[in-house]
Amino acid sequence: MDSIAAAAGNCRCSRVVYVGNIPFKAEEKEVRDACELIGPALSFNLAADADTGKRKGYAFVEYADDATAQSACRNMHGHRLLDRELRVGLAERAGAARRRRRGDHEPVGMEDAIHAASLVNDRGRLAVVSSVTRHLAGASRHELREALDTFKNCGPENCKVLTEYVPGLDIAMEMVQRLLDMAAADDAAGEAKRKKRASACPPPDDHGAKLMKLEDGGKATPVFAGVACV
Repeated sequence: MDSIAAAAGNCRCSRVVYVGNIPFKAEEKEVRDACELIGPALSFNLAADADTGKRKGYAFVEYADDATAQSACRNMHGHRLLDRELRVGLAERAGAARRRRRGDHEPVGMEDAIHAASLVNDRGRLAVVSSVTRHLAGASRHELREALDTFKNCGPENCKVLTEYVPGLDIAMEMVQRLLDMAAADDAAGEAKRKKRASACPPPDDHGAKLMKLEDGGKATPVFAGVACV
């Protein structure tokens, strides 16, 4: 068996999935129940603005093991909840911060391409999966979005014809969507961490934070120090 196909078949990378495109009017129980059609959720976090309570349209779900998380990605992806189709991708994979720093114009890399390959429903065409994985590893997020947009703009009927006559195109487009969903998961996790750090910091003062420092002799001297969070 090809080494890439073997790596995809044995991929164990995360028990946590990102569920996006959640309808804002969906109740929390509705969303959780949909996620637990795959298996019990150890934890469920439906993202909302800390100040307004307004839903952000995505959630993070932790399952008991990697296999259940992968099953969720395969089977919940595209599941219709109310008026929207859910987008589901692996989250909390190792190296997420490094990938975010790459930006939209750097290659996604072989590691994430293999993660995407592990989620492909059609595992009967391993040679095609391996070839597509090698190719997509060198593509950037920007290029992946352009490729997917071009494909979708062909319209449903033309897309169906193309996938019938272009070998491996269906697998390629599925993997492109998987990679973009993982990128969305990384971005959402990064935003949550930034907001958590920001909430732990005092609000900035235009004049700096005035601190009183007692010197020898008991004389109080004002000291100005800027307070910054990184």
